[in-house]
Amino acid sequence: MNSKISKVYILFREKTLENTKLRNLINNSDYRDFLTSINRVFFFKVIVYLITTIIIVLTARTLTPSQFGRTGVISNIAYLLFVPMILAVHSAMYKFLPESDNKERNELISISALGSLISIPIFSIVLLFINRLILKQLNIPVNEWKMAILLTVFLSLSTISESYLRGQKKFNSICYFKLFSSVINLMLIIICFFVLNIKSLEIYVYSLIISHLVFTLLALTKTGVTKMCKVSWAGVKKVYTYSFSNILSMFLGGVTLSSDLFFVNYFCSPSTVGLYNAYQGFVKNIFSVLFYEVFLVVFLPFLAKANYLRLGKNIKRYIPVIIAVVMVGSGLLTMIFIFLFGQNYKLNLIYILLSSLGIALYTIYQIYVYVYNIEGSKRAMFTGLSTLAVLPLALGIQYYLTRFYSMKGALISVVLTNFLLILSLKIMNRDR
Repeated sequence: MNSKISKVYILFREKTLENTKLRNLINNSDYRDFLTSINRVFFFKVIVYLITTIIIVLTARTLTPSQFGRTGVISNIAYLLFVPMILAVHSAMYKFLPESDNKERNELISISALGSLISIPIFSIVLLFINRLILKQLNIPVNEWKMAILLTVFLSLSTISESYLRGQKKFNSICYFKLFSSVINLMLIIICFFVLNIKSLEIYVYSLIISHLVFTLLALTKTGVTKMCKVSWAGVKKVYTYSFSNILSMFLGGVTLSSDLFFVNYFCSPSTVGLYNAYQGFVKNIFSVLFYEVFLVVFLPFLAKANYLRLGKNIKRYIPVIIAVVMVGSGLLTMIFIFLFGQNYKLNLIYILLSSLGIALYTIYQIYVYVYNIEGSKRAMFTGLSTLAVLPLALGIQYYLTRFYSMKGALISVVLTNFLLILSLKIMNRDR
């Protein structure tokens, strides 16, 4: 029996090694590093998101649906504003750090750090002076707006510091630091909610801010830069030319993909906002780890050497499979989370179907955006223009459907918005 197994193994090995392409792929160190990294990142990301899920479930069961909805609005504001707050400089770190030597790496990090030390305070001050009448029209209380700005600041810092590690392929450090900061977040939630009996949305926001701060401090210790170095005008131009080309697509994409919750917040009851956050916002953020986020946290540094034309065609081949898998997976996750959230959140199969389809199209869109943007400034600008082209129509659809058809209309508008974004993106990049 053992001899037969040995013969089969030897035959398989010989046939494998006869295939030159396969042999080269197996012997390629970058490919092996990629597989090792993605397995490790996926494992740690799953643990981190399990901890995040526990935090969200505890928050949803402890707070009222209305309060839970407010946490979604505050988080949405932060994820929308952090890109312009740091001028999308993190995208330049993803692009240029993997190919830089030690001297250039120190200069790139110094440029982004100095630029962010200027842009973050200025942007924060401008946001703090937003007129109260405008906030009232948007149905956003002043205290929640201030919390959102504070969360944006620390989200920005953690994003920049993470980009330093991503660009240097320090995936182990990212994994460990994310895990540690998530544990800190969970401990604060448990202590405040169940030991100190302080049950408010502020606890959720401030514990999240502290976790971002912890990650930032830990990540900065691993950047390999102990002090700021001299920066050149050529380096500044290189970083911010690419960053500015990404701001448009990132920010406008954020507007079209987060504006649905703002329309729900404006037109619907506070409890409906909480229910919508449970079906759409939370599940979308959690499920993204299974596809583009886990994949791209490792793969982005390797894209600089990729054949972009072939890469785009390969993605196109797998779109039906990705949509099917994402819909099934996100649908099952939604049902589980709605059950875990408690009796205040009712299960609705139509909501699940619409939410799952929206998340699947959102995943496809994000994959294409990352692949196109990493190609260079010109392609990133095309991505931004494609988003700008559909923005008025997308916002009009979201406004109309949410105003007249409430939560169901909002979910339908998300599906239509994501479809329009993909269509416009492919038309603008039809040569890819």
